[in-house]
Order: sequence, then structure tokens, then C-alpha cells
Amino acid sequence: MSLASRLACLGGAVCVSGCSLFFPSSDMTTAGGGWEVHPLRADSVGYVTGRVKLATLVLPTGMAMLADPTAEVHDAATDVLVWPCTMTGPKTDPDTGAVVYEADFTAFTEPGRYYVQARGLVDPMTQLPAQSAPFQIAPDAFRDTLTRAMIGMYGQRCGTAVSIALDGDTWSHGACHAHDASQKYLPPVMADVVKPSEKGWHDAGDYGKYVTNGAFAVGMLLDAWQHFQPTLAALALPIPEHGTNTTPDFLSEVRWELEWLLTTQRADGAVSHKVTALQFEGFILPEADGQPRYYTDIGTSATADFVAVMAQAARIYAPYDATFADTCKQQAMLGYQFLQQNPTRIFPDESMFGTGGYQDNAKGEAGARLWAAAELWETTGDPAVLADVENRLWNATAATPALRLQVENNFDWGDPTNLGMFTYLVSQRTDRNPDIVSALGASAVAIADGLVTVAQAAAFGRAINGYFWGSNGTVARAAMNLWVANVVSPDPKYLDAIELQLDHLLGRNIYDRSQVTMVGYHPPVRPHHRPSIADQISDPWPGLLVGGANQQDASGSTTAAMTWVDSSDHAELNEIAINWNGALITAAAAPPPRAGATP
Repeated sequence: MSLASRLACLGGAVCVSGCSLFFPSSDMTTAGGGWEVHPLRADSVGYVTGRVKLATLVLPTGMAMLADPTAEVHDAATDVLVWPCTMTGPKTDPDTGAVVYEADFTAFTEPGRYYVQARGLVDPMTQLPAQSAPFQIAPDAFRDTLTRAMIGMYGQRCGTAVSIALDGDTWSHGACHAHDASQKYLPPVMADVVKPSEKGWHDAGDYGKYVTNGAFAVGMLLDAWQHFQPTLAALALPIPEHGTNTTPDFLSEVRWELEWLLTTQRADGAVSHKVTALQFEGFILPEADGQPRYYTDIGTSATADFVAVMAQAARIYAPYDATFADTCKQQAMLGYQFLQQNPTRIFPDESMFGTGGYQDNAKGEAGARLWAAAELWETTGDPAVLADVENRLWNATAATPALRLQVENNFDWGDPTNLGMFTYLVSQRTDRNPDIVSALGASAVAIADGLVTVAQAAAFGRAINGYFWGSNGTVARAAMNLWVANVVSPDPKYLDAIELQLDHLLGRNIYDRSQVTMVGYHPPVRPHHRPSIADQISDPWPGLLVGGANQQDASGSTTAAMTWVDSSDHAELNEIAINWNGALITAAAAPPPRAGATP
């Protein structure tokens, strides 16, 4: 039976938007009313031509091994066998307790649409040989995922009406939060006087706008632009700016957040920590949220994050809008001056707010200052700023000079040290200290090697150990470490490991489910996301990465991966956030085909 016929029997999957295969939630059902769980877990979006291609067979409970470990790649349209391989296993996955085999079909590179079949196991649900969800092999296998993730960012826009038409659905909300924001809690004004603070992205499942997380998301996206500009410049997005100017759509979308960030800076250069209501909104559409919204007090972390992204924007937007780029540069320099004049951490008072704190610790604040200095130096080349960067990186007064800081394998908005180190490390400027470059490069490579080792040993390719709030975002963000290591010390294993992280998020996991709304096989349908809950559309807003499994107790790692549930009631598992989407976009833009692969 061909795959098309098999899908028709199960409910009628549809292929839309060019390369991606998305199954609407009303389709692809079994007789029991649920989605089929494929015994073979694969990336349900696809694999980049010439990169690593792995799938994981999960044995039924009580089954210890296969008599025949042969796996076969079949053409999805004709059922023709195109590539056999021998699976390795069995082994027990410590995170899930599952007994698994691994199918490696990396050597098969022919573009097309396929599925993988395990000859030695019958699927008890279908009585057919166990197989995977269908997938594509293509040089641009993740282009549609990348586009949808950027559409997801557009859907988070604040201060304007939004409309997205995709896959037969239309998601929309009206203009919202047009009166942002009161200065009642912002020194020195401390009066209920509005200073315009429109635009920006709603941060997550709520409607707040947070500088530290917003700037962190922008920083990742602008970093991605610098590394993957040809891919990102080619994106055509359904945003109002499309076709209206010479600025690429990708940068137009990021600018929406940058323009909001500019409103959060005071005349002395300091930056407010966030703009929110006093309490979280109800589960309503954003235009129905009539609560007053306020600036909070300023903070040095917010100011430093602001400086970093404005300095990035100054050099990236200069070819498209010199006036905007100059504004970004001037405000970055003003913010940096404030930081230099205030070397002690300023911790904003948020005691009157019940919304997200986004407060980091002293180490994270120091990391934000490093990031700010690194980006401003990269933009201006100022020797004094370079001295600041290198002083933060290098203990030059020790008997044996050494790095003060090491690259981290797990980082997020709370400590953007890695972003500052990456900017310094990959810079093309010639005035860097070669000893720092060497030591920092060795640290970056060592961390990436560790990620590769974990990913290669993991049952489902995940490079990050542990499960915590937003751990899916951290899995995606590993792509940044891996890419930088590949710049420092080129090796295909780093790009292959990026592919493995995308595979895990897009279906090669214990759930046999994509973790991105409206992308891949059986994606989340009930994210903790107010527009998705409040509108009357059964499908959630598209292109949003959910947080994923989150170990809530100290019981150890066994079955930790099993904690995720697709429920809007569980923010700790199924919320969305712009920093996770920013990481997904970076990862989806990263893996090029292996040199010499079939185009």
C-alpha cells in the first residue's frame, strides 16, 4: 500500500506551502480518534541534502530486540524501496526508558519525499511494517519552517492589527495597546503621564513587552542575519512592509521590535525594564485588553541588552536606512555612556507588578555589559571599547593570563555572555588580542564538541542534558554554539549536530510530534498562548515553538522527557516565547548541504 493510500485510510493528509508536509488537526486520525504514533521517529519536515539523516525506532513495551534490524527508505509516492540500512541497537534511552534502535541513512542524498520502514516490526495499529511520518530530503529542507517561524514573530506584533492566512485558516487580531505606556513607576517622572511606547512583540503567551528578553531575541536574529544573510534575505513574508521598500522582509520584521525598544530609553541613556500591566491579562484577544500599562524602573541589564542590539542594528540597517541606523548608533552610545557612569548593578523595583520578572543575577548583568561592549566595538572599532571588552574577557594581571569567562553550552536571556563572546570571536577586525582569540576559540570548540558528543549518543539527537522551562528553546539555541565552533574550526560534525537539534524539535522525539505549531507532523494544537486560546479557530497561531518537557522535581532524569503535555493549562510546558522562536529561526537558517551534495 502506498503512503498516499495509507494516509487516505487514516484520514487524508495534505501537503501545503511547497516543501512542508503539515497535517491539519482534523485529519490524520485513527479509528480511536487520535493521531497515529509512528514506531519510527523521524524529522517530519525533512533532512538537508548531504547532512546526517537519522531516525529512531521505539520498540513496543516489553520487546527487548529485533530479529531483523533492517531499515528501508521508501519513496512516499510509489512505495518503492530506495535505500536499505542496518539499524544499530538495542539501547535503553535513560530519559524515557524506551528501548530503541537507530537507523542511519545519511549516505542517501537523492532529493524527494520519503518515509523509513523497519522490516522487522509490525505496527500494531495498522498491521503494516512499522514506519515513520513522511519527510523530504532537499537542500532547503527547512525553508518553510523558517518562513513559518518568522510568521510566528509577525503574529506577536503589538500596537497594530495582524492578519495571517495559511493552510485554509485566517488568524487575526485588531490594533492593540495603543496607549502604552504610563510613566507612573518610571523615575524621575513618577506620574501617570503617557510616553508613547507602541510597536514591539508580545513577549510570550501574554501581552507584556520585556526589554531583556526582547533584546535577546533580536540579538539572536541579527546574529543570524550576519551569518546566514543570503537565506534570510530571500524570505518573502506576509507582512505589511513586503514590497514597499528595499529592506528585506526579515529585517523589516525585526525592526518592529527595535522601534519599540527605542521608546524604552530615557534621556540619560538608561532603559526601562519592561512595559506591562500590573497583572497578567485574561485569556482574551489583545485588542480586548484595556488594562493600563506602565514602564517599570530602569535596570542596567535592560540598558546593556538595549545597547547591544542597537549597536548591531546600526551596522546591519545602514545599507537600507542610514537615518534609522544612525539613530540606533547614537542611542547605543548614549546607553553605553550610562553604563560606564554606573558600573554598579541597578536592579529595577518591580514589586508592584505581577507580570514576568525577567530579572537576571549579577553574572547575567555582567554578561549583558560584555555583550553591549562587544557589539559597540564591532560597530565603531573604538579602541577604548575594545579595551573594555578584553578586560571583561581576559585576566591580564594574573601570573598566567587566562580567560575570565568560558563559553556556556546552555544559555538564555538571563545571561547573554555567549553572545558577546561570539561577536568578539568571529569578528574580522584585526586589533583583537590573539591570545584571547585563541583561548576563547578553544573554549567554544570544547563546548561544541561536548554538544556533538551528547547529541550523537542521545536516542533522539538532543544535545542538551536536562529538562527545564523552555528547554526546547535551549535545544534550538545550541545551533549558535555549534555554528561558531564551525567558524573557528570547520568540521561537518558541527553542522550535522545542528541538523540533529532540528530533527528532535520537528518529530524525532519520544512523542512523534513536531514542537512547532502548524509545522510538521502532529504539531501542538493547544499552546499556552492567549490569541490561540481566545480566538474561535481550532488551529493555533502558526510558527510558534513551545517550551517542551520540564522536570519539576528532583526525582532524577528517568522519564524526564515524558513530562510534556499539549495543554494550554500548562504554561511551564506549552507556552511560547519570542526568545525560543529566535533560536528556532537561527537553527533553521543554519545547516547548509554538505559540499558536493546533490543540489
